[in-house]
Formats: sequence, structure tokens, C-alpha cells
Amino acid sequence: MTRHRSAVAAGVLATALIVVFAYLSPGLALWLTFIPAMVIAYGCHLATTDRRLPDPSRVLPIYLIGLAWQFLHFGEEFMNGFNRRWPTEVFGAQAMSLPLFVWINMISYAAFAMGALAIYRGWRVPLLIAWFFAIMGAMGNAIGHPIYDLVAGDLAFPGIVTSLGYWVIGPILVHRLWTAALPQVAEARPVAVSV
Repeated sequence: MTRHRSAVAAGVLATALIVVFAYLSPGLALWLTFIPAMVIAYGCHLATTDRRLPDPSRVLPIYLIGLAWQFLHFGEEFMNGFNRRWPTEVFGAQAMSLPLFVWINMISYAAFAMGALAIYRGWRVPLLIAWFFAIMGAMGNAIGHPIYDLVAGDLAFPGIVTSLGYWVIGPILVHRLWTAALPQVAEARPVAVSV
């Protein structure tokens, strides 16, 4: 697939996911978090991983650490009612049902696992998902949870403890996705032969 076609395909994927986020959003919750994160992820993908594939040996270890940490983060949110409190206390919206909250997270984690496979195999279009995880899953949680604490007036808002780990994981992951490219192989050029 040419770079132009992969950029368009990633744009179609980003647009489809934005539509899904908009549909599932309790009030403005996903409009103000997931949707801007997807736009940023697409821009980062176009600027980096759509042009040059990331080096799996440099990116995949921190990506997988971040994904493992995400499971712990989900556990903290799940046990403390994030699905009820986040939409209502932060966005003034209706609570998210627990089954919907679990499904959104499990589908996301399945997609994030595909992002790891994309890093490993060098599949350009799904690298958008790897970027979305870096932007929303890592940096979004690192930045968002302290804000949720302040808005809700509760310094123990669900997810705050594990979100702190993303202050370390997130910047490393973003930096490596941005900079750890595989070396480009020079194209063979025909050599002029003089007789």
C-alpha cells in the first residue's frame, strides 16, 4: 500500500472511530477527550509512523508496559465507580452503564493489542491505534485524572493512583513513537555505465 493510500485509510479509520465515540459519548465526555485525542493521534501518525515505521525493539517494550499498566488502571476505575462518577461529576451527563463501560474498555484493549502487532509487523494503518493509545490511554489519563479530581472536588477520584504511572510511561512512549524509526533503506539506483 502506498503512503498516500495508507494515510487515507488511517483517516477513514480515524473518522469511523470518531463517529463511534460521538455516538457512545455520555454527554460531552468522549467529545472532549477521545475525539480530540483521535485527531491528535492521526496528526502524529501522519507526521511520523505513516512516513517511517517505528523500530519495534525501541517502541514495543514501552508500549507493552503501558498496555499492561492500562489493565491496572482499568481495575482501579472499575472497582471505584468511574463509569458512574466520570460522566456525572465531571461532565454533568448521565452515568455510563457498567456493561457499556466494560465493553468500551475491552474493545479498546483488543484494538491496543492490534496496535502492538502493528508496531511489530510494520503495518502502517493500525499504527494510528498505537498513537491513540499513546495520546489518550497514556497522556490523556496522566493529564486528565488530576483535572477530574479538581472538577469533582475529590482528590481520590477513581483512577488517580494508577494514572500517575502514565506521567513516566506516556512521555517515553510518545517520544519513542515520534523518534524511534527504523533506518530507511536506500533505493537502488541504476548505475550509468560508460563505454
